Amino acid sequence: MALARLLSTYRYLLLWIVAFALFSAFSGAYPLYILDEAKNSEAAREMWISGNFWEPTFNEALRTDKPPLHYFFMMLSYSLFGVGPFAARFFSAVAGAFTVLLISRETDRYLNRVTSALTALILTSALLFAHEFHMAVPDPYLIVFVTGSLLYFFRFEQLNRKSALWLAYIFLGLALLSKGPIAAVIVLLTAILYLGWSKKLSLTNIARFRPFRGALLALLIASPWYIMAHIATDGAFTEGFFLDHNLHRFSDQKEGHGGPFIITPLLVIAGLLPFGIWLIPALRFAFKRGASSDFIKFCFSVSAVVVVFFSFSETKLPNYPMPAFAFLGVILADYLQHLQLDNRKSPFKWGLVVLALIGAILLAGAYLALRAHPALGETTYLAVCLLPLVAGPALLLWRLRFMALHNLHLLLGLNWMIVAWLLWGWAFPTINTLSPVEKARPWVENEQVVVFKRLDPAFLIQMQRTFKVLDTKEALERYMADHSTDYILTNTKDVADILWLSESFELVLEAPALFEDHVTRVWRISKENRPAQSR
Repeated sequence: MALARLLSTYRYLLLWIVAFALFSAFSGAYPLYILDEAKNSEAAREMWISGNFWEPTFNEALRTDKPPLHYFFMMLSYSLFGVGPFAARFFSAVAGAFTVLLISRETDRYLNRVTSALTALILTSALLFAHEFHMAVPDPYLIVFVTGSLLYFFRFEQLNRKSALWLAYIFLGLALLSKGPIAAVIVLLTAILYLGWSKKLSLTNIARFRPFRGALLALLIASPWYIMAHIATDGAFTEGFFLDHNLHRFSDQKEGHGGPFIITPLLVIAGLLPFGIWLIPALRFAFKRGASSDFIKFCFSVSAVVVVFFSFSETKLPNYPMPAFAFLGVILADYLQHLQLDNRKSPFKWGLVVLALIGAILLAGAYLALRAHPALGETTYLAVCLLPLVAGPALLLWRLRFMALHNLHLLLGLNWMIVAWLLWGWAFPTINTLSPVEKARPWVENEQVVVFKRLDPAFLIQMQRTFKVLDTKEALERYMADHSTDYILTNTKDVADILWLSESFELVLEAPALFEDHVTRVWRISKENRPAQSR
């Protein structure tokens, strides 16, 4: 009894610890390789080394892609743990744990403890969502601060506590520093939808939220850095971030990440698997439940705003709708709790059948993709990491008649957690030993290297250095004539460039990228083929 009372008293602390352990598991076991992680973590390293907090740079060139908050957290982590993958990802896991804590606590407050626990299970076992908090990117910070802002706005609306209102605006200011104006858009549109649906959208009620004072507070938190960055870069950051990486990203496809309207809802379902398989009936049930539960109505409003908004965006990526995932987790948990109370196993049964089929497709797809990859053909055995996606649902189907639904939910969540651990702890570290960075390390790490046109961004953060980049043949020849350079590094796709380099220098390495369509090549510069010194 004493143990049960102790666990009940400190249940939120225990929940945070468990969530952090899950989101940080094996985060230092594999390097920073994929493009977004490499660029963000390297920009933070360069800011940390230079001490210039107003001009984010990548390879010493201004980077306007993201606001600074995740850079600041990474810099703090670098000072604590040293530069490396664990440090770069540390505060992402912290953000994920607080996201689970915030939504679980409010679900307990407005619904019940069982639904709260089920929400936590859904979010921590959602493979893509959990992986987002394993990444050195700004999205985990946007997710936690938008989630906190929305939840505290709702608490104020329900309980009229001023402290909750000011916390909501503080979180909003931090969200604006995390990824920019999209945070304010999500909060504003949610407020309009929820208050309108609740028939509370009046000037008198809006005035309760002190929007002008609150907006001023949020701007006092966020705007000083943007102003300083504008001054320090002569407006270049302002133009690049607000126009190119916000307005144009919504109105035009970026990096080929586009698609039809339906892509975003499908990404949401995939991002919440395994429990996302029941998302459509859960949303239908939540819409009906909205008449009797303000919290479900609010969660539905957040979800609708985020999913619809990003469905209209021309650029579509799996992480874009994730600020809604905590609220969708509540909707799923409420629906599954409803099935438990009614002991309805039929919807769960058919969900398991679909999950087994999806698992089989993913298993076969992983095997074939690894086999066909020019660098990963020898790692086809890693597809076995996905075997639990087939075996788990099959075993649960076999035991469906003999087990309570809450036990089935727990086992399904643990099944997907096991897959996540296999990927983070075995597959990703193994695959990354075959990356171009690892293969090129003997020629690049401690040598005099010049880059021709472009390179894999992971070279910078993994080597903890910057590179001289030259964009023309003439500039490269002049540089080699005047500097002691040993190797040329590039992943250019230009056939003429590759032919010229191959004819002029000794090719020592060709290494295909792991997740993108390019090949890293290294050429050795010898005395015989070095251009004559320029005058």
